[in-house]
Amino acid sequence: MEFLCNKNLLISKKLKQTQLENGGFAWFKGGPDNRYITQYIVTGIGHLKKLGIDIKRLDPILRMAMPYIDKQIQKDYDELKKNKTDLTKYTAGYYQVQYLYMRSFFSEQKIPSASQEAYNFFRSRIQQTWMKQNKYMQGMIALALFKTNDSKTPGAILKSLKETSTNNEELGMYWKENSGGWFWHQAHIETQSLLIEAFSEINKDARTIDDLKIWLLKNKQTSSWETTKATAEACYALLLQETNLL
Repeated sequence: MEFLCNKNLLISKKLKQTQLENGGFAWFKGGPDNRYITQYIVTGIGHLKKLGIDIKRLDPILRMAMPYIDKQIQKDYDELKKNKTDLTKYTAGYYQVQYLYMRSFFSEQKIPSASQEAYNFFRSRIQQTWMKQNKYMQGMIALALFKTNDSKTPGAILKSLKETSTNNEELGMYWKENSGGWFWHQAHIETQSLLIEAFSEINKDARTIDDLKIWLLKNKQTSSWETTKATAEACYALLLQETNLL
């Protein structure tokens, strides 16, 4: 426990040093704020919270970062209206799905009234258009909706995911199209990890969860988790439920 507290303090200091005045984070020190990396960092704090780790030392970072992120979703919505986009046919983008997933970890932090309409709009659109998203985004959507009291859509998403998966006795459960790519929303280790989280959180199907974890561990055994980001997401997924797979 003392180790975790010290580690938490170290993380807090390092993050505080790289956070910009507007609450955002840059990819590298001295660079401009970046929406994706800011949402990724705040999501990571949400993961710590989910695992029961005390994040009080990170509260000052959240207090600055959350308004920055909420303003970004508001800007998206304002831009759509400015461009006279047909809102009834709009499919949410990757950053917007990531935002809704990230925001679901912090239900105790009220969404500002200025951003509430935007939040409601994008949440309604992911309910309507989740089938147009890739597996990574579908997992994020399922979790975002489940944690904001949608009792129907997450189950439909998991059913679809299960029906489109491949199950192998040796390799476990996986998706053939989850083969990776250059963009963050195509990362195959992060995708598998996120889907483990979705099945763990929503339907708690132990057999399915174990099969998903087998693929993740086999990938580490035969190949690698290519980045620190992939490793962090994989470890989070494996820690969500107690199993004897390790």
